[in-house]
Amino acid sequence: MGVVMRDYLRLFIGGKDIRRTFFHITFDVLALFCSFVMAIVLYGKTSSIGSFDGLLVIGVSVLAALCVLVLSKFYRIIVRYITGRAVIPASGAMLVSSLVAYFLSVFLDSGILFPEIFSYALFGFMSILGFRYIYRDIIFRKSVKDEIRVVIYGAGEAGRQFLNSLNSATKYSAIAFVDDELELQGHSVSGVKVFDPKSMVWLVKQFNVDVVALVIPSISPVRRREILNDLESLDAEIRVVPGLVDLMSKSIETSDAKPISVYDILGRVPVPPRPDLISRSVKGKIVMVTGAGGSIGSEICRQIVRNQPLMLILFDLSEYSLYSIDQELDRYCSETNSKIDIIPILGSVMDRLKVLSILKQFKVHTLFHAAAYKHVPLVEQNIAEGVKNNVFGTRAVVEASVEAGVRIVTVISTDKAVRPTNIMGASKRMAEFVCSSLVGDHQTKISMVRFGNVLGSSGSVVPHFEKQILRGGPVTVTHPEITRYFMTVKEAAQLVMQASSMALGGEVYLLDMGDPVKIVDLAISMIKLHGKTPFIVDVSNAPCPAEHVPIVFTGLKQGEKIYEELLVNNDAKTTQHPLIMSAVEVGPDRVTITKYLKLLEKACSDNNVEDIKEILTISGTGLNHDGNIIDYSLRKKI
Repeated sequence: MGVVMRDYLRLFIGGKDIRRTFFHITFDVLALFCSFVMAIVLYGKTSSIGSFDGLLVIGVSVLAALCVLVLSKFYRIIVRYITGRAVIPASGAMLVSSLVAYFLSVFLDSGILFPEIFSYALFGFMSILGFRYIYRDIIFRKSVKDEIRVVIYGAGEAGRQFLNSLNSATKYSAIAFVDDELELQGHSVSGVKVFDPKSMVWLVKQFNVDVVALVIPSISPVRRREILNDLESLDAEIRVVPGLVDLMSKSIETSDAKPISVYDILGRVPVPPRPDLISRSVKGKIVMVTGAGGSIGSEICRQIVRNQPLMLILFDLSEYSLYSIDQELDRYCSETNSKIDIIPILGSVMDRLKVLSILKQFKVHTLFHAAAYKHVPLVEQNIAEGVKNNVFGTRAVVEASVEAGVRIVTVISTDKAVRPTNIMGASKRMAEFVCSSLVGDHQTKISMVRFGNVLGSSGSVVPHFEKQILRGGPVTVTHPEITRYFMTVKEAAQLVMQASSMALGGEVYLLDMGDPVKIVDLAISMIKLHGKTPFIVDVSNAPCPAEHVPIVFTGLKQGEKIYEELLVNNDAKTTQHPLIMSAVEVGPDRVTITKYLKLLEKACSDNNVEDIKEILTISGTGLNHDGNIIDYSLRKKI
């Protein structure tokens, strides 16, 4: 019976620890009683305390305040996390209590007048709230060693929410706000002074600031990049709260301040998609994705299910990758009540008969071919397998699609296919030739999509740098002049889907990705924004100072280019999307490509690396692998 009663009390009063809750209630009752007595003594009405009517007024008033506190769930507030919002239930309780005291005193003629009641309300309010704030700030905060000192950049609503979260966490101490808004500078927000951003260096040095938190969720990527440039020189770690869209559904917490990401460093504004183009080739359609478990393929799948296909077929050789994306999409469909058939199928893209069987069985309308070997050093060490998967896997998928009557086929390519210096790029260029040769008098629209480095994809340089920085270095960069184009994985997937909607057959699509990024500059920015100092190790071999993070140039890897390109020539044209371009690049005709593929297939089967290189070179891919002269002994067979 005692357990049942305790459960009912917990449900009604609130709080998991019922003993702690009763302690707080007992304290409040005594505090309110003493507050009323103190107010009466203050005005010399001691006779009222000893009378029955006076004690009745005090007792009923305290009980009324207690009822309001319970009903307003005041006792569910954990003292450690108490914020300014606790003022509302406390004010309501004292208002109701003082009104009850006044009307009851008038009714009983107890002699307790308005001044005493008003003073009681003030004393009571300060006692029940003051105890809790003192308990939080002294018992919790002052007992914590090694507090993390934080400056909050942004004194708006988001910054104030973040301050409340800091105040409720024992290990953080808010030193100051900084804000560009002139009207705020010099004033205090929630008890914390607002400074001009020009004072940032002084603040960090004067107060030994550990972290600067950029809490302006509505800021543009370009403006965020400008602010981060100003903060790079500070001897403090920089953290960024995500964008406004990500925080719309919740209050801002300390955990929302994340380490600097490459998205913040690049300051690049993602290219917005056109919803009509995104959905045109997938909505209500039967869609298949090869390489569905990969970093690009999985994001394409996520974008597809958001646009309501009739069915989505996931095709991948990796059991784990296929299982992971299948489970993720199943959860999404359950949570959104989407009626989409998700069908995972294990298999290789080089198995033409299996691919053909699947396409015919499910009557696939749209196919995205994302299966490929894309890691340059790995393909260099496994040339035959890389070529077989990238070239002959693509041929099997596209030929099967044409035979099965698939309406739209979009093949993922890469900027490394343009004037390639590595086997991976040359194999993808040859795959583009295969696709172009298969464009013809049939209902299948075949197109290709090229893009640069994808942020967040497997093998991306950014998480690699992140791990190296956290280890204290060295951060390894292959060449001081190496540059790359970057785009987000979401942009890449949306580009693929929009291109599929615009394709007529034979086009190569690419995204206007802005200016390329120098990789060493990216490394320097990442180091600085982790609160550390970069040190470039040059030929002089000067020793790296303590607590610096060294940057070491390791030399270009085999087949690696200093600059990447997106087009073979400059004949790109605009499309329905202003930032998506298309080009038609002429390759060998179908008869010639067939001859090259026959030779290439034998060379791969024999694992004859030299013949593979020669065929890729003379076929027109533009391969310039290692600068060696090839005798082109296979030319006579063409």
